[in-house]
Amino acid sequence: MSQHPIYISVIGGDRDHTTPEGLKLAEEVGRHIAEAGCILVNGGMGGTMERAAKGAKSAGGTTIGILSTTERNQANPYIDYAIPTPLGFVRNVLVANASDAVIALPGKWGTSNELSFAMIAGVPVVALEGWEANLLYDGG
Repeated sequence: MSQHPIYISVIGGDRDHTTPEGLKLAEEVGRHIAEAGCILVNGGMGGTMERAAKGAKSAGGTTIGILSTTERNQANPYIDYAIPTPLGFVRNVLVANASDAVIALPGKWGTSNELSFAMIAGVPVVALEGWEANLLYDGG
């Protein structure tokens, strides 16, 4: 019986909601995912998603983008398998649940949304660069 590869979703800010440091981190994380023989999953668009996919491709990895649009050609150039959906931000549920683990990088509301969906579903989450404070907040 063959063992399936591990799928890891990388979530984070789009082009308008990230920083140069966040982009650099995304590329590094993507590269490490590929070097470990895992498959990278994300939203397939720009910003953190593009740079993580670029990092994975630089190490010979495989990338999957679950798009918020029905246009497959909207995916960034580093996505091997673009999955178009008519779901808009609802596709965040798919990104969060399509993987064996999620790595959260700096982002805004969409990233927070994906992070919440992953945690509710019991998907293991690694939160980097500030998210840990949000996850530990108890409302008090």
